[in-house]
Amino acid sequence: MSDKIEGGCKCGLVRYSGFRSDLPMFRCHCRDCQQLTGSGHSEMVPLVAKSVSIGDALKTFEMAGGSGLSTFSGFCPNCGSPLIRRSERMSDCIYVHAASMDDPSKYHPAKSIYSEAAQAWDEAVITTEGAGTK
Repeated sequence: MSDKIEGGCKCGLVRYSGFRSDLPMFRCHCRDCQQLTGSGHSEMVPLVAKSVSIGDALKTFEMAGGSGLSTFSGFCPNCGSPLIRRSERMSDCIYVHAASMDDPSKYHPAKSIYSEAAQAWDEAVITTEGAGTK
């Protein structure tokens, strides 16, 4: 674990903190992320799940992920800001949306995932070896 990451929603109701995982930061172009963010992709920062503290007001939406296991999207019930994603498949991490970080300059994406689902108008695909794999 390295950097401590802190952040929260636009209105300030929900705050979180935790330590960065050694996994790479990434852009996700899956259809779920498109719909949950209202954009072409999400910008995700993996945190070590055991290190994460998050406000009780967080509202969570559960859905089936591509693997068939549950995934969860957490957002502020007041302002609607998307804050976290987590999944049963990768239960050791909680992923925070980079723009929700107090210091978003700490975000440095290393790859894109699900780039085959990227919209033609979204030119944010990072082309690296292994990117876009499920």
